[in-house]
Amino acid sequence: MDRWASGIDTAWLQLEQPTNRMVVHGVLFCDGPVDVATVRNRVAQRWVAAYPGFRQRPTWPAGGLGPVRWVDHEPDLERHVDTVALAAPGDDAALARHVGELMSGPLPDDRPWWAIHVLTGWEGDGTAVVVSIHHGLADGVALNHLFHALADEAPGTDEGTPVAYAAPPKRRRGARDVRLVRREIPQRLRRLTRTVAGSSRPGGAEELAATGRAIGRSTALIARPPSDAETALQGELGTEKAARWTAAVDLSDVKRVGKEHDASVNDVLCAAIAGALREYLGGDEVPRLRAVMPTNLRRLDRPVSHWLGNEFGLVLPTIPTDEPDPARRIDRVHRTMSEIKRTNQALATFIGIAAAGHGRSAWTQALVGRYAEAATLIITNVPGPVRELSIAGTRVRDLLFWVPCSGHLALGVSILSYAGRVRLGVAADTGVLGGEQGVDRFVAALDRELTRLSSL
Repeated sequence: MDRWASGIDTAWLQLEQPTNRMVVHGVLFCDGPVDVATVRNRVAQRWVAAYPGFRQRPTWPAGGLGPVRWVDHEPDLERHVDTVALAAPGDDAALARHVGELMSGPLPDDRPWWAIHVLTGWEGDGTAVVVSIHHGLADGVALNHLFHALADEAPGTDEGTPVAYAAPPKRRRGARDVRLVRREIPQRLRRLTRTVAGSSRPGGAEELAATGRAIGRSTALIARPPSDAETALQGELGTEKAARWTAAVDLSDVKRVGKEHDASVNDVLCAAIAGALREYLGGDEVPRLRAVMPTNLRRLDRPVSHWLGNEFGLVLPTIPTDEPDPARRIDRVHRTMSEIKRTNQALATFIGIAAAGHGRSAWTQALVGRYAEAATLIITNVPGPVRELSIAGTRVRDLLFWVPCSGHLALGVSILSYAGRVRLGVAADTGVLGGEQGVDRFVAALDRELTRLSSL
């Protein structure tokens, strides 16, 4: 049945540009052959039958004034799920080139906006299953839910897997934008009320003052985002993109370092990204930069909606690229993120972007472009499967995904944990980063920073 898109989903559809495609790409690295007929059968039963977006495509309203209308369009699974022989020699470099080519072009607009490529010949008899879904259809949490739905016997919630990943989707009615805001605002008001009420307790006045300062700074930042410092990462975007990924590191090592600094996994990895940027940009004279960071607003202890969609806002933390000491970088990221957590920055940007989605594409691009101008890159962190998955009896050795960039941003880094390990996926504009060699240089710096974590 045809339906209107939500404001937030329309916004991510409106942000599609030739120089930055709004498509989320993910890959499942499988240790052996994967039967494509089994994949098509599971997609038909577990994706297409369960989620309307997989059997609909977006159409734009007359005059370009949103929201978008999703119209029924039954997918041809022979075209949506295809088999491709990976170019020789079938190594990670060949796979990276293939994903980069996908990033560089749009999804076909004459069918629902998703695709799966089963790439044979990866590392001999292995298979790389590449999933491409437009951001207007699903965000990172929804993508992880779909990974679980595609797997054989996916881990259940009793094994630590979030309900949002493991449970079947729940049918929901009404505008998701409105429902999320109606849920979040009362909760945040209650939290602020508790902070005010506790101001008479020991340390309460300091907490209230810190919260007030954080909210004030956050409000000013969102109202008038400043332009980020000029570096080699600002430049004219092209259509050619590159995909890369780091070596895996043990999640336990990252957690150990975080515990020593009273910091989160995200804090530690963002500090490593800051260190890699510092090395890539030349070291001592690198200014402090800022990142756009998507922040999940979806409850992980509840089933996802059968609409999938997007339930996240954006925050704009500074990252300590000007700090030479790795340990102090972690401490500085932790302080920055702790301050942001006192605010409603993610919810405020969600409301603004969702509202813009009801207007013209130019309005949404201008709003998100303002946030992008305040930053140098996008960093996203999504917790992945806690146990290894398998597809058609074949072990999924690893998982990756790549976040699409928006506005003028030329670099995106995606953090995804999987079965006790974590990798970083890198999506980059090759023209801005100095060609394939420049992208390789940044990824090598990232690998060195991640290796250095074990010595902190």
